[in-house]
Amino acid sequence: MNSWKRALREQSYSRRFIWKTAIAILMVGLAMGALVEFAFKFNSRTSSHELAMELMNPEFQYFDDSLRRSQRVPESLIDYLRAPGLAVEDVIAIAPYITPYFNGVNQTRISGALAQQFGNETATLLGDSFIASSNPKGSSRERLELKASMEPPPRYANRLLGELEMDARRYSRAHPYFRREGAFPEAERSRTLAVETLRRDERFDELNQLLDEPKYQVFRTPNIQLDLATHQRDWWLVAKTLPIHMLSNIDWRMATIAGIAALVWAALLLRLGQVDSWLSQTSGLCGLAFIAGALSVGPTLFLVILQDAYVGYQPDGDLVSTIAFFVGGVGLREESCKLLLFLPFAFYLARKGNELDALIIASFVGLGFAAIENIGYFAQSSALAAPARFLTANFFHIALTGMGGLYLCRAIRNSNYNDFLYVFGIMIVVHGLYNTLLSLPQFQEGSFFAMIVFILLSMYYFRELNGLNARSRPAHSLSFLFVSGLCLILASLIVFQSSQIGLFTALKLIIPEVLGSVLIVFMFFREFNEALGE
Repeated sequence: MNSWKRALREQSYSRRFIWKTAIAILMVGLAMGALVEFAFKFNSRTSSHELAMELMNPEFQYFDDSLRRSQRVPESLIDYLRAPGLAVEDVIAIAPYITPYFNGVNQTRISGALAQQFGNETATLLGDSFIASSNPKGSSRERLELKASMEPPPRYANRLLGELEMDARRYSRAHPYFRREGAFPEAERSRTLAVETLRRDERFDELNQLLDEPKYQVFRTPNIQLDLATHQRDWWLVAKTLPIHMLSNIDWRMATIAGIAALVWAALLLRLGQVDSWLSQTSGLCGLAFIAGALSVGPTLFLVILQDAYVGYQPDGDLVSTIAFFVGGVGLREESCKLLLFLPFAFYLARKGNELDALIIASFVGLGFAAIENIGYFAQSSALAAPARFLTANFFHIALTGMGGLYLCRAIRNSNYNDFLYVFGIMIVVHGLYNTLLSLPQFQEGSFFAMIVFILLSMYYFRELNGLNARSRPAHSLSFLFVSGLCLILASLIVFQSSQIGLFTALKLIIPEVLGSVLIVFMFFREFNEALGE
């Protein structure tokens, strides 16, 4: 081993070195975040993302209802509407943030800013739509209807009526408005919404006919093709379309952050398994297992589509039916698909007889599944869920699949499946119970009890791991890898969010997410149980 590697390994057991490394990584993240903010925001107007954060987040001054009572419109909103390069689509996108302030003196200021940008006619249409959203039976709605029925109608009149109907989830009434607006050559967004309203209203035969029209052929995307194939219950076509659908929906920015989290856990798992080389046979099997776990998302989604087609149930808040959904649906299909992809490894590992390798390689299958699942969750939360999911969801899948895979290898080797079926059943119930506790809105303590379930599972996993970990090769400190990895994820999140909403706003959103996960961090330190020096 090179001298610097040996020195790093020795230093990794020093508390002072661990925290110095953590601070250094975070400082680099802050510096890069500041540079990225400067690069993305220099000579550019405030983003709608940043405006939404400012108006809707309780941490910001404009969230307080006292502003609305005092009739003060946020200056950031006026600045946004006056910014050069503003498009009507930008205004429509932030309409929910404008509507509460569109009254009295504020109405004059907002209308004046819009008139400067788009002219009086379009500004009037937008103003009528703001009023009609809170008073659908008033004269503003009537004026919009009158203008939308003109020949030819003014631009955006039908679009705004369609938005009002879509906000009320009246998709069948919204569709004709979007179709009429979509006749304008530049109205691609309205044509998109015309397709979307048919899809949400499940009028797939009509949608299929619409997509044959020249202007709409471009919307025959993998997502739409998958919906049409599901409606026709052509399961072979669904199976062929599903991988293309998955690839086309990947947000590569989120995939990068999810990849960093996966690499950190990969390093931790290799350390837990005492795998001393990234080039060893065990490392190679771990890499293949990770790929297998990622591929297991495909059959899982296929089962989701089948379940929706034939059962069609979604959780409605009822305790018993929600438990049935998450245990018999989510838990069963996810754990079954992960172990199905682990099965080829299980036969080999059962013959080999090394249970530590079996546990670690099975854990990599869970990690691969979690990595792909994280991409979607990160996209929904603009990556703010990254710290919490790094600490919980990643290890949750690791532990569930690791334990299931270990007992499967034992069952194959001993030709006795009783213990495996027992543990596998417990893993399914634990998975379903964890999701249930996080999904019941009327159960305020659900998150707390979900964390108890998570901690108990983690303790069970580490107890099994410690009973197998008989190797005594020198290795880097788990605490060092864990802290450094978590800080690397936080630094990546700071850089990404700084590019979206600025460094200061990013920190105000990230810090509460991190503080909410402190208990889980201490749990891992307890389970690592390492003797650290000063």
